[in-house]
Amino acid sequence: MISVDKLRQTMEESTVIPDGNPVTRNDYFNWLIKSSKNKLIKVVTGFRRSGKSYLLKMFSRYLLAHKIPKENIFYLNFENDLLINIKSVDNLRTIWELYLTEIAVLDKPIFIIWDEIQLVNSWEKLIRTLYETGKYNIYLSGSNSNLLSGELSSSLSGRSIEVNITPFSFDEYLKYVKLDIKEYYSDKYKIDRGFITYLRRGGLVEQFKLDENMASNYKEGLIQKIILDDIAKRYQIDKIKVLQNIFQFVSGNITSTLSLRKTVNRLKDQSIDISSTTLDNYLYYWETSYALSKLTKFDYKLVKVFDRTAKYYLVDNIFIPGREESDEKRLENTVYNELVRRYGKENVFFGSEANGYEVDFVVKQENKYLFFQVCLILNDINFKREIGNLILISKYLKGKATVLTLKNVAKLESNVSIKPIVSWLLEK
Repeated sequence: MISVDKLRQTMEESTVIPDGNPVTRNDYFNWLIKSSKNKLIKVVTGFRRSGKSYLLKMFSRYLLAHKIPKENIFYLNFENDLLINIKSVDNLRTIWELYLTEIAVLDKPIFIIWDEIQLVNSWEKLIRTLYETGKYNIYLSGSNSNLLSGELSSSLSGRSIEVNITPFSFDEYLKYVKLDIKEYYSDKYKIDRGFITYLRRGGLVEQFKLDENMASNYKEGLIQKIILDDIAKRYQIDKIKVLQNIFQFVSGNITSTLSLRKTVNRLKDQSIDISSTTLDNYLYYWETSYALSKLTKFDYKLVKVFDRTAKYYLVDNIFIPGREESDEKRLENTVYNELVRRYGKENVFFGSEANGYEVDFVVKQENKYLFFQVCLILNDINFKREIGNLILISKYLKGKATVLTLKNVAKLESNVSIKPIVSWLLEK
């Protein structure tokens, strides 16, 4: 199976942190530390290359600094080639027993950190056994939302807590490029220029230093990795090209309401023959990889959510096709992802009513709502439409209305709050 020496080598290689400019993601890191005080299973999920492994590696360094023996940090990345034959729970049990027998310091706390654990079939059975002993601190990570909603919800219900890692926010991007947000108004030009780069390239840190062509290759490689490893293998799908075409179609139509029937007809125009049921399934598979996020409709007249009417947004702007002409879509996608970070996906909707008047985003809070319109340039031509929809929704619901824009050149006045997107993103 695997020798003790190879197991030690795997543990060592799994914790190597690549060179670069580290950004302390305090909210996530503090969650990892705080959660170590309980024996619940800690689940770290999120999109590929968004920083899950990096955070867990930094956490392992934190444990070392706090007197946990190196041998007792059982960190394994199941994408390591030395673990290629670890495919079943029986294999997993074998290396666990080898670790306990030959490596672990048994009279000290043991931290189990298993990265991309979904690659092992029936892994949850061993995890439940280890959890029930009450002896170990268990951290798991994966790039598929079913890591929690599927295996864990059925086998380990009530025994786990989750944190979802996203690509860099704009705030984190500025820290990476070493621009101080506290100096926004004294260094406004650099920060505003940095935002345009972030808007068009997104927040996946690995591609920050790549040129445009290499970043495009990186994006295509990542899409193929998701299709092959996170979707096709998991759901036994052989229509690889169809999966890719659906993602490309949705990526080019974010911010638009997508009905299954109309989308099927539009795909047929592109020689993609697919049923509504299959399309619905494929969109769900993309959601489980965190690449796509479904935003449902909130009818603000009826004060009711309609699950079957939806828009889709992307985990990162790097996947939005086009050049400058797509910047308004990128802006709306950026706002969506920031709203999810601040308020939780379950509280964010798009607002609409029977006559078709829409508000880009509605955020539900305990006793009030937040309403947002997003536009690239607010001018006298679009002012009435953008402001008017916010005024209309305010007649039905109590809440605060805001227009977020990259540039405001309108000469008209309104009681609705108008904010530059950059300053809004940097609000604490």
